[in-house]
Amino acid sequence: MHELGVLKHAIKTVENVALRNNIEKIKFITLEVGKDSTFVPIFFEKLFPVAIEGLLMFNESKLNIEVVDGKELIIKEIGY
Repeated sequence: MHELGVLKHAIKTVENVALRNNIEKIKFITLEVGKDSTFVPIFFEKLFPVAIEGLLMFNESKLNIEVVDGKELIIKEIGY
């Protein structure tokens, strides 16, 4: 289950963007997950609370998953 590591990396990326832009709270993150990728979208959803644990910026934030054609995983949108 490599989704946790990938999810933590995505959250760290969002956190870095937020800090550089003086954003204190993240309301949601939208990930695009390719149908042909090796990722299982439901694992991202189930692991999201674990991945954001202790990160105050992400308190009460939501993870949105959009399954699309292709093999990529993309941070599509960040809500703040």
